[in-house]
Amino acid sequence: MTEDKIKWNEKYQTQKYNANPSEIIKKFYHLVKEKKALDLACGIGRNSKFLASKGFYVDAVDISDVALNKIKGYKNINTIEADLDNYSIKENLYGLILCINFLNRNIFEKMKRGLKEDGILIYETFVYSQKNEENMNRNYLLEKNELLRAFLDFNIIYYEEKFILNEKGKKVLKAFLVANKERCFL
Repeated sequence: MTEDKIKWNEKYQTQKYNANPSEIIKKFYHLVKEKKALDLACGIGRNSKFLASKGFYVDAVDISDVALNKIKGYKNINTIEADLDNYSIKENLYGLILCINFLNRNIFEKMKRGLKEDGILIYETFVYSQKNEENMNRNYLLEKNELLRAFLDFNIIYYEEKFILNEKGKKVLKAFLVANKERCFL
């Protein structure tokens, strides 16, 4: 944990990060019935702040205390400093779980169990492509359709893989998933 925490703290101290919420969250948050949300790898809390402004109560989890300090004390946001490699998600607690720009395959099942019946999962992260203009660590990249396959036991509301320009103006392939934990899928 210490090595990852140091790395991320340095990044949050030295780099500028997009403060706007993810477009997929803005487009689909209204589907959520239960306003208790979990924002995994929340960073500076751009998505947590957006959801809190819409009446959600958000548990915002990140390894970086530097990032979490930027949202500490924000109304309706509970910050949790934790390494997601060993973080436990309470079962059947959340109406929404989101994970943006982070990949840890070991938490997929924990995310599923953490959602309440009819809960919504919103996931957005990077996919491996030889056409990626950004030099990225392959361990943190999905394979084609991997995210879709990982959540096929949910009702898939939206799935897309497409090239976008990242904040540095580089072309990257991303996967976007919105899924519902419907009763018939439990």
